[in-house]
Amino acid sequence: MKINKLHLFWEGMKESVRRNPVEAFLAVCFCGLWISMVWVDDRPIWNLLRYAPVVFLLACIFHAQAKWRVMRWFYYLSPLLLIPFYGMSEALVSFPYFFTLLNIQLLYVLATSGKDDWSFTEGTWKYVKSAGIAFVLSLIIWLTLWVITASTSYIFDIWKDDMADLILIAQAIAFAFCLPLLFILFKDVYGEKAMHVGKAFRILMDYVLSPALIVYAVILYLYIGKIVITFELPKGQVAYMVTAFVGFLFMLKGCQSFLEKRNYDWFYRWASWITLPTLALCWTGVAYRINEYGFTEPRVYLVAVVSVLTLMSLFFLVRRLSHYTLTAWSAVALFSILTYIPGITAKDIEAWSQTGRTEPMKETQREEMITIRAQSPVDISGYKQLYLLNSYPEEGNYYQTYRDSLYLYIKDSLVYHNDFSCIFADQLQKAGLSPTDSIPKEKYTELLRLDLDSVTILFENYNVLRTDSGYDVRYMQPKCYLIR
Repeated sequence: MKINKLHLFWEGMKESVRRNPVEAFLAVCFCGLWISMVWVDDRPIWNLLRYAPVVFLLACIFHAQAKWRVMRWFYYLSPLLLIPFYGMSEALVSFPYFFTLLNIQLLYVLATSGKDDWSFTEGTWKYVKSAGIAFVLSLIIWLTLWVITASTSYIFDIWKDDMADLILIAQAIAFAFCLPLLFILFKDVYGEKAMHVGKAFRILMDYVLSPALIVYAVILYLYIGKIVITFELPKGQVAYMVTAFVGFLFMLKGCQSFLEKRNYDWFYRWASWITLPTLALCWTGVAYRINEYGFTEPRVYLVAVVSVLTLMSLFFLVRRLSHYTLTAWSAVALFSILTYIPGITAKDIEAWSQTGRTEPMKETQREEMITIRAQSPVDISGYKQLYLLNSYPEEGNYYQTYRDSLYLYIKDSLVYHNDFSCIFADQLQKAGLSPTDSIPKEKYTELLRLDLDSVTILFENYNVLRTDSGYDVRYMQPKCYLIR
């Protein structure tokens, strides 16, 4: 029986590759590029691979619309879209990148589902299910390859100096090659099947998510009542709470159509009217803070998200509209304008809004440059290997800083990289500090010790600029790399 299932899986994979030749070719390209980081400078390739999901889903979109001749040409030429992303350099975590990923996924669902609410929700569910199962299986493949490699290295005392490269190759096979192929396999499988939900989904909807959402709605309405009575302004983080509430409410409303017995129709049928007061609360807080402090990039995108959710609430007041489709197209249009059109991007709006506020802020804002150095010795017992780091590549074990990011190399192989800001934020959180807290000297040593899964990185110092709004990391100097 198991052999028959494996045979059917293999036959299904071959058929899927035959039906999706460009997607399969892209998987091979992604894998080759990922593996090439073993021998060449990884930074431009890594930035390219970050956009691999965008190129891959674009190919899937063109394929879904291949009945049009121009789309068929775009489909076969889509691997060339990798070229513009080569050498692109930007922060690892950025709003434009996040909203690019969000846009491409919305476009994929729009291209592969119908216009009505049922078809759109079903198409979204099939995409999430295909991507989720493909990712979980790819993660299992990577863990399996890692365990086999590590066990073989440990038992036979081989590959000791090449483990970082072998782990990189295992990641390439699992996430760059297997993940796209598994996605197109499950995409084809679920694309041909009618929507079906199991008992676990019904229990989750009826006994966990829907009751939790109702409780959350009550909390927000109690807070609205408090604001009306005390006549105070909403707290700053309430906007994010409201966007999460409204987003989940309409998502679960769409999922109700898959249930045979709808126990919460009495709640979801009034979704628009329930969300409008909470959105008014959100708009009040957002408008006040923009008026007081101006636009920042996060606030611009927050306004865009709240605008989309407000439109969705209004769309659902008109029964005959294709609510989710209209909302998705509105989101794609608005996010694209704020991300890609020069002069009116979120960054441009931030610069325009803050221009007149820069000088007054300088007069009142306190700035202090702090050098964080170890205040006590560090216990390094229990580690098997220690590599001293310097800034000279010819030594083999070295570090580099590039665009406020840190890169560590052991024996000329990249073993770690991250943004200064991400490293420092994580270290503050581990030390029990918030970004606005003052840092006591007794915490310095703890902040300079970065513990990873099987590795510890010790830093010589951090140079950070403290302002009223938090910390701006200017430089990090790693000292040694310890392997357990």
